[in-house]
Amino acid sequence: MGRRRRGSEVDPASDGTADAERRERQSGLRRALRSQFPERSRDNLLPVLHFLQHEHGYLPEWALQVVGWHLRVPASEVYGAATSYTELHLEPPKPRDIVVCTGLACWQSGSEELLNAVLQQPDPDEASNVTTTACAFMCGLAPAVRINGSWHGRVHAERLTSIIENAPL
Repeated sequence: MGRRRRGSEVDPASDGTADAERRERQSGLRRALRSQFPERSRDNLLPVLHFLQHEHGYLPEWALQVVGWHLRVPASEVYGAATSYTELHLEPPKPRDIVVCTGLACWQSGSEELLNAVLQQPDPDEASNVTTTACAFMCGLAPAVRINGSWHGRVHAERLTSIIENAPL
């Protein structure tokens, strides 16, 4: 048996394990990647992951397989890059996205209380995804919270509750 060159693995869209819909999605992604990222280089890994995040709102497993195949990068490296950046997500987004800044200025201005308040609120339908960011670069408006993509500054617990209740899903 001869040595296989790196990147010569079987195309995941044609390996026979995926159902028809999945194969079609993978084929469509392969076409898009060939069009937008014709240089099949490891240097394109982060741009491709950002492209996927923008297209799908998260990084589906099937898409990560195609990225590895397209860029000739091991799956472990693709997964490592995908999990190293807080703006990249492996799970589908929930209707409500809450991000509390825990940078020094926000922390000293009360973001710990905001985070605790958010985590203690009942979420019966589990429609909220609560995360933190090390710094939102909004120190002058500390503490800062992002609700569904919109940043709010100088937030206190009562105002936070109102913002969350009024945020569209």
